Amino acid sequence: MNARLKEPGIEQVEPGKYRVAVRIRINGKIIERREIVSGTKEKARDRRYILKRELREAKPAGSLTSTELRTFGDLLKIYKEKREQCSIAHLNKIRIVERELGMFPLPHFSERFEQYMRLLKTTNSEKTGKPRSNASLNRPVEIVRAVFNMGVALGLMETNPIIRARFPKLKVHSRDVILHDNDRQRLLNIINKEAPHLSAIVRFALQVPCRKSELVNMKKEDLDLIHNAIRVKAEIAKNDRGCWKPIPPDMVEYFRNLPNQTEYLFYREVEDKETGELKYSGLGSFHSAWQRCRKLANLQGLHFHDTRHMAATALIDNGTPEQVVMTVANWKTNMLRTYYHREPKTALDLVRFSPNHDREDAVKTPTASAL
Repeated sequence: MNARLKEPGIEQVEPGKYRVAVRIRINGKIIERREIVSGTKEKARDRRYILKRELREAKPAGSLTSTELRTFGDLLKIYKEKREQCSIAHLNKIRIVERELGMFPLPHFSERFEQYMRLLKTTNSEKTGKPRSNASLNRPVEIVRAVFNMGVALGLMETNPIIRARFPKLKVHSRDVILHDNDRQRLLNIINKEAPHLSAIVRFALQVPCRKSELVNMKKEDLDLIHNAIRVKAEIAKNDRGCWKPIPPDMVEYFRNLPNQTEYLFYREVEDKETGELKYSGLGSFHSAWQRCRKLANLQGLHFHDTRHMAATALIDNGTPEQVVMTVANWKTNMLRTYYHREPKTALDLVRFSPNHDREDAVKTPTASAL
């Protein structure tokens, strides 16, 4: 298999160039189109979608107009086709937006969307019974804006009506979650007992800043035991830019002794009911198992993504240069203002006063003549 194949229908042939392939069946006949696209991977995705639509509708590129799209749901359907590689969690958020906004007509969408956002701000969440957080209020705005940006990029409309001046991003306070050593050990002990298949991924996540989507998609082919590193491919990275994650010293043995049958670095064992043989699969979401262990450890409000904050903080506290932490975490910009959460009392241990203050004559009392 070509190692450069990033996703179905898109193959990088050289830096900045992609081969785009579309293959569909119409009335029993297979039709194919291939093109070389220069630019970014996102541009290649856009071109592949346009080619696919051309073949299905037998129309030249650029012939689509906003008159063919009546509702926001029509536009969102195209967006979902383009984002077929996105995570399950993001797909669920898209489905919520589709259910609540899909019927809004495009010509009057901005006015209807403004009313919808006003309603969200003034009513409590049906799930929690509490006012919605700014992060929750930002989510539909970000998705809707992305959908319209795609429409503009594909030439389906001239402008994006969801401008930031009218729908500004609300300020979100960073989560200040600190896991003390005894809390950390209690959580790991419970995971070892209740969900041992999560032990390795949690231990790794607490030491190396990673996204959950990166961890569950790591495979043996990404493992480099010579340099003790794991490759995160561009197609599973959030910013479409690959990186390398270091292997903590206490986990080298784990990776050296992976079962031959698993293709994933973090896996679960499943017994075949018919043969009794053990089979290996990826962890998937593991949301329920994580929540059960978190509650048993009495760690209210702890999200798995918080391990990313904790790992980045631990690396900085142990002397890792900030630029190195940014490289490991795969940040394009300095996100340490958001992710760095040192315990306040611990931070006091690092305060260093000027040595001049140790001298008795460092501060002299002014005399009367001086006054």
